[in-house]
Formats: sequence, structure tokens, C-alpha cells
Amino acid sequence: MAFGEHDIFQEMARLRRRIEGLASSPPAAEEGPWAPPVDIRESERALVLSFDLPGLRREDIELRVDRDGLTLQGERPPAERLRAVRLERPAGPFRRSFRIGIPINPAGVQATYRDGVLEITIPKAEAPTPTRVNVDTA
Repeated sequence: MAFGEHDIFQEMARLRRRIEGLASSPPAAEEGPWAPPVDIRESERALVLSFDLPGLRREDIELRVDRDGLTLQGERPPAERLRAVRLERPAGPFRRSFRIGIPINPAGVQATYRDGVLEITIPKAEAPTPTRVNVDTA
């Protein structure tokens, strides 16, 4: 391939996507037969996670957040007891865990569930400011 046919910026973007893919938690490592998809966005003040959970009731969802991470688990009930012709929607228990990696404020976490989408807003912790210490002479 000649140099003119090679776009170095596309290659760099492709490499970045591969590295980010390796760093994320793959659903195969999760507990349960399926893992709901998630989008993770970041602003200056918070992280926002959006999970697709259609068909679940709010009572079927359990969310835990601590200083280091977040765990979402629940269970989607199986389809009605009809003769299955084709089943593509997963059912059964699921569990997704994420290590946050930045200081967060667990007490300020908010979660809303609407139209089958669970949105979790995790506020970032205030960055500690350095304190000036006076040194006395002895």
C-alpha cells in the first residue's frame, strides 16, 4: 500500500477503539446468561450510565454504588409459556459491575427508570484542595 492511500488518523482512531474495547468490562465476564447494554458518558461534574432494560419492572432492578464502583443486577422473567417459534430477547438473571476509577460521591447518586431505560447519574467527588501548613521554628 502506498503512503498516499494510508490514513494515519483513521488507523489511530481504530487503535484507540480497540484499546478502549479491551479496557471495558466484557459481558462474557459478567454473571448471568445476558448483560444489558450500557452507554457511559462523562461531564465535568458527573458520570451518566444508561442501561437498556425493556420489560423489567423497577422492583426487578437492584443497584449498588460504593467509593470504587457500581453493580447493577436483576432478572428478566421468561416469555409467556407459549410454543416458541423464535426467541431473541434474553431472559434470566443479569449482573453488570463497573470500577469507576475516579473519586465519586456515592451519597449523591440518582437513578431514574423510564421507558425501559435506567439512567444513573454519579456525581464526581470534589477534588481535595491542598492545605498550606506553616512550619514553626523550634
